[in-house]
Amino acid sequence: MSDPTSSSPTGFYLAVACMALAMPLLMGSASSAAAVLVFGIAAAACNLLLGYAGQLSFAQGAFFGAGSYGAGLLLKAWPGLGVAALPLAALAGASVAAAVGLLSVRQRGIYGVMITLAMGQLAFFAALSFPQLTGGENGLLDIPRPVTGLEGWLGPEVAHYVLVALGFAGALALLRRVLRSSFGRILDAIRENEVRAATAGYDVRRFKLLAFCLSGGVTGLAGALYATQLRSAPLSSIDLATSEMILIMSILGGRRSLPGAVLGAMAMTLMAEHLSAWWPRWQMLVGMVLIGAVLFAPNGLAGLAARWRRRLAGGPAREALP
Repeated sequence: MSDPTSSSPTGFYLAVACMALAMPLLMGSASSAAAVLVFGIAAAACNLLLGYAGQLSFAQGAFFGAGSYGAGLLLKAWPGLGVAALPLAALAGASVAAAVGLLSVRQRGIYGVMITLAMGQLAFFAALSFPQLTGGENGLLDIPRPVTGLEGWLGPEVAHYVLVALGFAGALALLRRVLRSSFGRILDAIRENEVRAATAGYDVRRFKLLAFCLSGGVTGLAGALYATQLRSAPLSSIDLATSEMILIMSILGGRRSLPGAVLGAMAMTLMAEHLSAWWPRWQMLVGMVLIGAVLFAPNGLAGLAARWRRRLAGGPAREALP
């Protein structure tokens, strides 16, 4: 599970299917499992930018919130739109990502990162400043869930989990296909040496912008599924804390592993549920865990799993730096 570009298709899709099937058992409920898969999608989309394009973005919450508000507004206005609202919400996330990317890819290093931070904050205050449209501090409430036709057989919660699981599988399959394509290899080349990639004739800015748009679209899909899961689009879905949480999940799981993103989302969800009940300052413990992951497990939980498999197979147990 360490790198989708090197794992076999069968192993990758088997890992995705096992995660989707086992998550309700691991989390104890379909709603908690759906939240893990939703943020697993968002963390995997962040991996595309961070692990492959080498772009650190603090605007992931803006993409996530655009999908949440987009799906909420569409479903409240046209409840019969159903599942068709999800790709439209993903398009909203991609549109916001295009606006962020157009400005940030023109700068290098910390200046581009600061632009993503500023744009993320701008999106938050824009949602707060138009309460007639977005609900202001209360967010969008009473969002109808898309009808899947399985509600009568499985119940509303499990039926919606099936929808989330299908979205999760489709998003990871799309990202894997992209990363295995020539586009993914060009992103790798840009991350390794941007000047050399430009010298080779690649339009670096255009490829970075495309990576932003793809990441924003997939993150917008995650936000749409989150809004339908909660039946609301809270203002918190678009704030800076959401961007930070998605980044932490990506790093914990492994920033060059798509299935690892789900492991990071599950670890963060479990820590938020259990540590918060034990200590009000539980974020300090999360910070310590993140420091330990960066220092001792640079490839995240997916890298630890790969190291464990190599040890069982009798191979070298040392984890290579990404």
